[in-house]
Amino acid sequence: HGRPVAVAGAARRGRELGQSARRILDRLAGLLAAELARREEVRLAKILDRIRGKIVSELRPRDLAYQILDGLHQLVDYDHSSAFLTWDPAPGLFRIEAEKVVWTKGKSAFVGHEIPVTAEQVEVLRRGPALYRVNGGGDGVWAVLDYHRGNAIPSAASLLCAPLFFGGEFLGLLKIAAWRRRPFDRRDLAVVERFLPAAAVSIRNARLNMSLERQAIQAELKATLVTLASAVAHDVNNAVGTILPLTQQMREDLGRPDLDLEGHREDLLQDLELIEEKARLCQRIFSNMLRVSRSGRAGDGPVDLNQVVLDTLPFVQGQAERQNVEIELDLDAGLGAVHFSRDDLEHVVLNLLTNSLEALCRNGCRVVVSTRLDGEGHALLIVADDGPGIPPELLDKVQEPFFSTKSGGTGLGLSIVRSLAWQNGGSFEIASPPGEGTRATVELRLAQGPGDGRP
Repeated sequence: HGRPVAVAGAARRGRELGQSARRILDRLAGLLAAELARREEVRLAKILDRIRGKIVSELRPRDLAYQILDGLHQLVDYDHSSAFLTWDPAPGLFRIEAEKVVWTKGKSAFVGHEIPVTAEQVEVLRRGPALYRVNGGGDGVWAVLDYHRGNAIPSAASLLCAPLFFGGEFLGLLKIAAWRRRPFDRRDLAVVERFLPAAAVSIRNARLNMSLERQAIQAELKATLVTLASAVAHDVNNAVGTILPLTQQMREDLGRPDLDLEGHREDLLQDLELIEEKARLCQRIFSNMLRVSRSGRAGDGPVDLNQVVLDTLPFVQGQAERQNVEIELDLDAGLGAVHFSRDDLEHVVLNLLTNSLEALCRNGCRVVVSTRLDGEGHALLIVADDGPGIPPELLDKVQEPFFSTKSGGTGLGLSIVRSLAWQNGGSFEIASPPGEGTRATVELRLAQGPGDGRP
């Protein structure tokens, strides 16, 4: 490919090498170069075949994206990062769908980050694969692609960017960044171009998958509202059952001609206070249900995680009391705001609490909801219970859509939690050590903080 990759030499004692020896060495170097090129082509073909196999095996779109990024790392040997950026034409921005960082062993803090761009910048990026260097111009493209900011994050020195199309539709970008290694060249560009069809399929599948997930989320939300209505009906019925007799008694008393108002003032005031208390309880219940039933995502924060937990708790408090299950809160008062849609976060908390309550026994069990920092610039929401747990053979399946261990369950609760976490740039894990109950953990991006690596 016109790039020096090795050096071949020869030495002989007693006398100098003549022209014939040099010609032999040149031919040998040519043969070695051809063999190296052949082996490189074989290696590239193997990685491409592996990725095509992953596409056929219906690997999850995000996992497939990371398989492609990892394959490119093996072939191009970038030392900074690589990423898939999906294009959203309505607001005019790129969204970081997946990113592999190699300057550190940690996870990228930029997944889910949105990058607004101008029409002129998009037009430049759509033209075709291109190479960019720091301070190399590029019609403002460098400022779009070099989005890494933060303490201890090295600055990229060279970028390789390729647009992704499927059926003529512009889907997004594949971006690779170098740090200390030599700048990207045409050979690197040729390797990346071989990956573009698979990368476009990955982004297209991610879009289709996201559309299906949104439909599943809407179906699950409707089912959740039905469940909530059943859960709060008991509390509302109790409240109304208190209000009606009191108002009927008060009306009857006030209709008596011989009523001594002064003598009954204290009793009447107490009854009115109780009526007001129960009416406010109903107001809170219906207000919360209206908030949960809202469709659409209200941005990505910042939002107070602790406050969302406190606001969501009343939905399940009545059910917990009827099951004699204690819900304990351990919230980090110093926790900052997080980047997450408030509506999505409410559904995450509600689904995790509901899932724990449905899995627990009805006598003396406990659910602990905690929030804290993880030491790596992320916030954690943890819902743990001391119930029977999940059998090891089912642990990998519980996050799959439509898989449920409960009779009549939709099997969407935990898969919805995982999807909402991913869509908001976070992650979701569930663990169930034998005899220790179940622990669900959602990792969330902090809205701001030192060293979090976001603009």
